[in-house]
Amino acid sequence: MNQAAKPQRSRVPWALAAVVGLCSGLAGYVIHAARVNRIPKQVVQVERLTDMPGSEETPAISPDGKAVAFVAAVGGKRQIWIVQLAGGPPRAITKDDADHYGPRWSADSKSLIYLASYLGSNAIWETPAAGGMARMLVDAVAPGDLSHDGKSLAFFRLRDGSAELTIADRNGSNPRIVTKTPGVGIYSNLRWDLSDQKLAYQEGRNLFVSGISGGEQVRAAIGDAPVAGFAWAPDNAGLIVSSSRDTSGPLVYNLWLIPRKEGSLPSQLTFGELSYATPDISSAGGSMVVSRAFVPPSGSMAEADIVMFSGLKW
Repeated sequence: MNQAAKPQRSRVPWALAAVVGLCSGLAGYVIHAARVNRIPKQVVQVERLTDMPGSEETPAISPDGKAVAFVAAVGGKRQIWIVQLAGGPPRAITKDDADHYGPRWSADSKSLIYLASYLGSNAIWETPAAGGMARMLVDAVAPGDLSHDGKSLAFFRLRDGSAELTIADRNGSNPRIVTKTPGVGIYSNLRWDLSDQKLAYQEGRNLFVSGISGGEQVRAAIGDAPVAGFAWAPDNAGLIVSSSRDTSGPLVYNLWLIPRKEGSLPSQLTFGELSYATPDISSAGGSMVVSRAFVPPSGSMAEADIVMFSGLKW
């Protein structure tokens, strides 16, 4: 399937209300670093990366720190886009008549994987970041992730009525089951930890962590509030989770640190009427990208943009 040969659609839905745009570049109170026993309040730079009509979602920052991939709709179909952090407009990587989800980068920052559905069949595909022909890697029921060492692909597949968390070689060969789940839920945000020894994923409102050798899965202590994505903290100290916990009225998602250390309490990192979803953190740990939206009192959130926090300390 040659996606590069297909014409680009002329219209893309994504941009944020003016009140959100005014927040770009603000610092300090956006992330409070509520973990007062570790770090006092810190100044964090906020940079707006996208300004398109509609909503941009699920950002992923490249391992070399030079670009961010995300999803935005064109003509009713969700496509993969890339924006360079050095500047310039976003560029569409996929341009075909299918929905695309969950872009993730290869270790060398030269290609992207994503979930797409063609003729009713869901699969993980890979395409060059510079554009070109995509190739199918594996059948899957949710977006996958590539390990930091560049050797392995993690994904969910459906077998005999159960979803199997599976690890395969980089090209999708030699699959082996990590764990099976009873029944088929809604799986998302599958992520390797920095050591490539654990996998975390979202199933509905729950977050689970599993060792790659199998064994019992551990449910992260995030409460019962809805969750909109997560990322591993750079030092593997825990998970940065987008959660609506402790909010009333309109559903606002804030970022929380869920510590890995047993007995440590979650810490809220963002506050206010801005909602932050699907965080992704650079390998070096200094930058985080999120999908940001303004939630009015009516609660009718229709647009979102991608912003980057720089200068984070964990």
